[in-house]
Amino acid sequence: METVFDEASSILLLSPSLGEGESDTCIELLHPDDVDKNALWVSYTKSPDAQLRRWRTHSEHPPASVGVVSVGDSMRSVSAPAPAGAGDQELNAGVETVANPNDLTGLGISITEHLSRWEDNGNRTVVCVDSLTAMLQYVELQTAYEFLHVLTGRLYATGAVAHFHMDPGAHDEQTVESIVSLCDAVVELRDGGRHVRCR
Repeated sequence: METVFDEASSILLLSPSLGEGESDTCIELLHPDDVDKNALWVSYTKSPDAQLRRWRTHSEHPPASVGVVSVGDSMRSVSAPAPAGAGDQELNAGVETVANPNDLTGLGISITEHLSRWEDNGNRTVVCVDSLTAMLQYVELQTAYEFLHVLTGRLYATGAVAHFHMDPGAHDEQTVESIVSLCDAVVELRDGGRHVRCR
């Protein structure tokens, strides 16, 4: 997994929704080690609190900077205690909402604002997009493809590492392979194991 993380800037995580091992693999891809990180979650499905709790259960070392772009109705309370080192004020300031899940332009602007804000702070930026399956409930594949093509280029240009959740069982093979073509690596959870392939 570390090799994938080191060499890829965009990783597709194929796993059934709520599948076994998805949460652990997500955190491994975010790589919460002792190196300071900017962590950005783009979430259609989980609240800001849930995203931070997921990190805290796997690491005592909090992200140096936290950002959450909450899409549609995934926005929930941010009142849970922030991780040590990240104050409530910083967490609240880092949460943005894109109310309309069809609004990929607004989503792109919110992500770019976070990347720009962190560009010169010296920390590696890691991004989790959860999930493309949810995104594709609101926009056509071609629209999502064009958005992701621009986004992955922007992430690569800023040195960020991103992974994208997708439930392969919810899509036909052509849809999955279209998204695969945009990513440097694929991590697939199936048959009780983890299968990694790189472009």
